[in-house]
Amino acid sequence: MSGLRPENGTGNSDYGRFSHLPRVDATINSMSMAGMGIMGLAAGASTAGILGVVRLMTDTWFPWLNAHTEHRHQMLASVYSRRAEAIKQWREGLASARDEYRQWAAGPRNNDPPNIVGDAWFEGLRPNLPDIGETAKYRTAHEISCDNATVTLLSLEIGRVEQQWTDEARNNRRRERS
Repeated sequence: MSGLRPENGTGNSDYGRFSHLPRVDATINSMSMAGMGIMGLAAGASTAGILGVVRLMTDTWFPWLNAHTEHRHQMLASVYSRRAEAIKQWREGLASARDEYRQWAAGPRNNDPPNIVGDAWFEGLRPNLPDIGETAKYRTAHEISCDNATVTLLSLEIGRVEQQWTDEARNNRRRERS
């Protein structure tokens, strides 16, 4: 069977004009899987090669672009690691202050309760406390003891700051991809 002639032999003249062309379905069916694989390999390799050349040209002609991006990534990584370390120190400091207060409360109470104002972990947390609300009083306080209510409020504030920083980091990553 050649061309587009119908098999029933109706002799329609329109089909006769295209008899010198191979059938469309015959060309697809006659291509071997190996041939398709080689064509796919060639197309993929040429695309990868072109992208590699474009990247090389960009790095060569615009080195400041790559350096700026790398510097920005390093700065963000540094900020994220410092923030994670601050959260860790705040939590450890709060736990230590809570334990110290409980020891004081269980004892004879001959002296004042332990004061966290001036402790490095609290002074690092203080600027991140809100100006309004229940924990605002701790932002400017001169004496703070870590009773259960205070521990709960400060723990919630540490969690809020951590969530705020996490959301900020996620938004930065989305902006970088755009």
